Amino acid sequence: MPQVEMTPEARTQYLNLPTEIADRFDELMAYVEINPHRLPPWCEVKSIGRRGGKEVFRARVGTYRATYVFDGEVIRFTRFRLRKDIGYSSLPKS
Repeated sequence: MPQVEMTPEARTQYLNLPTEIADRFDELMAYVEINPHRLPPWCEVKSIGRRGGKEVFRARVGTYRATYVFDGEVIRFTRFRLRKDIGYSSLPKS
């Protein structure tokens, strides 16, 4: 079973999320930890590219989005931001 991690930048952004949104991301993380290929119906997930041989995804919860990479063993969340502020021009480097 894969484990879920956050980069230091993502952890800081996550801790600043509104409680309701953080709770929904907590639920999403529990889902992806059990099965990263089957996600909750209320969450929209999309592949946004590849970086360093890893698939990069974005997940939307309400007006917030998170980006994460999955290498088959670790799901690493790299960003949590408002949809309008997240920007995808620079994919995560790790």
